[in-house]
Amino acid sequence: MINLSKLLNFSDSSWNDTRDPCSWKGVACSSGNSSVTSLFLSKLGLSNSNFLPDVCKIETLQSLDLSNNRLSLIPDDFVNGCGRIDGLKLLNFSQNKLAGSLPTFNGFVGLESLDLSFNSLSGNVSQQLDGLLALKILNLSFNKFSGPLPVNLGKSLLLEKLQLSMNQFQGAIPQDIANCQNLNLLDLSGNVLDGSIPARIGNLTKLKFLVLSSNKLIGDIPANISNIPTLFRFAANQNHFDGRIPSGITRYLSLLDLSYNQLRGPIPADILSQSNLQLVDLSYNQLDGSIPSSISASSVPTVLGNLNALQVLKLQHNSLAHLNLQCNNLQGPIPVTVNSMNSLLELQLGQNKLNGTIPLMPVRLQISLNLSSNLFQGAIPGTLSRLKDLEVLDLSNNNFSGDIPNSLTGMESLNQLILTNNQLSGVIPGFKPYVSLSAGGNAGLINSSATKTPQEPPQRRGNQLL
Repeated sequence: MINLSKLLNFSDSSWNDTRDPCSWKGVACSSGNSSVTSLFLSKLGLSNSNFLPDVCKIETLQSLDLSNNRLSLIPDDFVNGCGRIDGLKLLNFSQNKLAGSLPTFNGFVGLESLDLSFNSLSGNVSQQLDGLLALKILNLSFNKFSGPLPVNLGKSLLLEKLQLSMNQFQGAIPQDIANCQNLNLLDLSGNVLDGSIPARIGNLTKLKFLVLSSNKLIGDIPANISNIPTLFRFAANQNHFDGRIPSGITRYLSLLDLSYNQLRGPIPADILSQSNLQLVDLSYNQLDGSIPSSISASSVPTVLGNLNALQVLKLQHNSLAHLNLQCNNLQGPIPVTVNSMNSLLELQLGQNKLNGTIPLMPVRLQISLNLSSNLFQGAIPGTLSRLKDLEVLDLSNNNFSGDIPNSLTGMESLNQLILTNNQLSGVIPGFKPYVSLSAGGNAGLINSSATKTPQEPPQRRGNQLL
């Protein structure tokens, strides 16, 4: 057995020469304790990299975790030495203080996972990783890399997870990315990428997460994304996409975020109909037309209805359900089928051109119901009082008229009611003291204790109240 403590020049209360090194904290060995296979040296405050080349003298090493330290460089001797260890599969330098350019990883024929995320590495990534043919996981996120995305990653046909987010990569997404047929996670968010999404992206039939947020991508959303049967999340928000949303895009998706783009045209009729949907955000685009009438309930499995002897079923502490279609050009009434969305907790439809009256809303709405800045008219329906768990109700900037329904005072969880800039009249009901009521801009409203319009503070002239 190698004298590991002397080799690494590292002191720890558990690293005692009188004990078997395989019993030391952060050391793992093969069966029979014949050789060291893994070193977990995370969160030890290491700042001096001089010991790293000595680590490569452990020829049986398979895994090395140096994350969450203060290392500022990876010595060339370390790269040259550990590159000759054919059995080394995992190398983790994440959350250190590494700076400068990316080392060239010569050798490392068996390396499957390389994590250099959350450092300050900079410069281009060109051929430094070309030799890593066994690589399955690569994480370079949260660095300062620039230049084009690595173009030769397609050589690593085993690649499963590629995370290059929060850097300064520029240019187009290479078409060769589609050669990585085993990819299940592709995260390129938070860069300066432009151009369009490669048309071949639909060939990645094992992809589960596709995250392209916060770039400068343009053009259409490829229709063949809907052909990826494993795709769970697709996020392309905060880009410059200006085409139409393709029909069928939510065929397999659970999470879709296309907000903050310039997408135009109607919302596809089938986009909200899939039972697998959990979240759809299309806010801040230039969409027009009406809200689709085919809306999936997405509730619990219908098979539960066959459990005739069931007495108690608890399903609390599950994921929230949100629908955000704000800031578009949506027209027409809200479909009455919205009431069937039993899992919906938040509905954001503000700043559109919706009209008509408010239909029955799902009683589970809890976080917010925002219908502000539309063209709704008529009376505020008393049926809104059914939303006992609703916290925020925003009906401002519409054409609602008549009284504020007294039944709204019975909404037990309501803490913010926004009714500004409508045509409401009559006496304001007595809401609970913790309810923040905004009702300015309704000339006909009367306070129950005064004759002035609410939310109009007394006017002053000098130091005198008028």
